[in-house]
Amino acid sequence: DRERFTVIPGEGRRFSNLKQAFVFYAVLVLAALLILIIGYHWLGDQFLAWRLQVAKAEIGFMEQKISGEGLIIRSEEVVRAPASGIILQLADPGRRVAAGAELAVVGVVDPADFDVLRGPEEIEPEADLWKRLIANWNQIFGNVFGNEAEIRSEYDEDISAFEKIIPINNENPGFLSYHLDGWEGYAGPVYLTQDTAAEKLPQMIVTEVGDLVEEGQPILKIVNNWHWYFNIVLPLNPGRAIAGQPDLTIIFDFAPDERAEAFIHDYIIDEVKQEVRITYRLRKQLEKFDQVRWSEASLIYRRHQGIIIPSGALFEKEGVAGVYVNQEGRVVFRPITVTMSQEEQLMVEGIQQHSLVIITHELVEEGQRLD
Repeated sequence: DRERFTVIPGEGRRFSNLKQAFVFYAVLVLAALLILIIGYHWLGDQFLAWRLQVAKAEIGFMEQKISGEGLIIRSEEVVRAPASGIILQLADPGRRVAAGAELAVVGVVDPADFDVLRGPEEIEPEADLWKRLIANWNQIFGNVFGNEAEIRSEYDEDISAFEKIIPINNENPGFLSYHLDGWEGYAGPVYLTQDTAAEKLPQMIVTEVGDLVEEGQPILKIVNNWHWYFNIVLPLNPGRAIAGQPDLTIIFDFAPDERAEAFIHDYIIDEVKQEVRITYRLRKQLEKFDQVRWSEASLIYRRHQGIIIPSGALFEKEGVAGVYVNQEGRVVFRPITVTMSQEEQLMVEGIQQHSLVIITHELVEEGQRLD
């Protein structure tokens, strides 16, 4: 049979009166409010700390510099082709080679074949009549004296097709380069403006294996890499002050990650043209220095040391320039004097090294506690 059960009322906790219940719930509400207030302040401080940007004031350097463009002159010895023909071999450029080292090998080509390979557009107007006739006849009548591609293929495939093979050996030690522009013979101070440089500086030619060269044609150069020169024209101010310094630092656009110490070699102060023409001597071999004739450069002529802070930290308070600093957990305003500015940084006086400078100053007020 199914048994019958009876539910017995429990003896839960009951308030004996309404006053006791009111006290209990009041305490509960106050505790919740206290937790909410503490949490609000804690979260607010955490949110402020998250948004607040602080930088440590440190000793650093700032540089005064001027940018300009100038001409690079090197002591260069041109090596010319000993005969007309095709370059068969070239030594690796970009390194210093000893005297007597083999620099290149030229295969001498038959004169008639050479004229065909060169083509009519390459023959100078003053060339002898026979060369011009051959070129013109080939152009008009369709390679009467041979097909250029066939002749080139013959020399490329059979070394015996050359009349002779001539090695070129180095006479003087130096830095080997195949970049030629016709300025190799210049020495001493040479000053050009940007406009005149565009007119007087031809396009640089790079010699390669397989090139057709004429007897006497420059094919490579040996550079004295112990010293080279940079010639630049600067405005009278600060050019006059710069010219009075024995040395400075130069950063060239073709080697932006390298600094080169430069020593003044010569200068001219032109009051009429309001310019200073300066030649610097450099002793550091920079990458690609042999491949550039005209270069933009930054001349760093003065270096200052002082306290550096981010420029965004600076603001005015009641007409006084200054910054907020975190001093032992409290926001304090410090008036400062800016002595130099560069990009996003300031060199200042008025605060000590290691001061905690508040960049997002608009988020705080003077006297505010941060901890």
